Amino acid sequence: MKNIGIKFSFRMFINHFNIQEENKTKIIAEEISKICKKGDVLAISGNMGVGKTTFIKYFIQKITKAKSVPSPSYNIILPYESKYSNIFHMDAWRLKNHNEALSLGITEMFDEAIFLIEWAEKIKVILPNNCLKILIKTTKNKKFMKIEGNEAWSKRFKKIKNYEKH
Repeated sequence: MKNIGIKFSFRMFINHFNIQEENKTKIIAEEISKICKKGDVLAISGNMGVGKTTFIKYFIQKITKAKSVPSPSYNIILPYESKYSNIFHMDAWRLKNHNEALSLGITEMFDEAIFLIEWAEKIKVILPNNCLKILIKTTKNKKFMKIEGNEAWSKRFKKIKNYEKH
């Protein structure tokens, strides 16, 4: 196969965090909020009721003045403002497919804000390759968060000190 000069970077990092207590979710969400910037997309997945909205609530409350952060299940997208960037909180639960998300113009918004997406697996084909993937899961009385990102995310995560690896 001929090399056509395209360089692919498949270096990924994966972290697992024990989030049995909700305060651990809060700490991780707040720490991640500090390293995010305009153009970042966080793809958050997990079963119903596992804590996706809770994670996003703590993230948004850390960097905005929002007192309440409801799930945008019916609105689909809710906007917030921080002093650094606009933030969009999206819930893809009710979308039938990625085309419905495209019709909302979300891919055009990715570069202009921090974008937090619940049920991201429903629209994964349109998510940017450099998004931060967060899976919240419970198994046998344990609750954990799996975070996966590229090398750029790995460098940013080195700044996070307040977490406990699972």
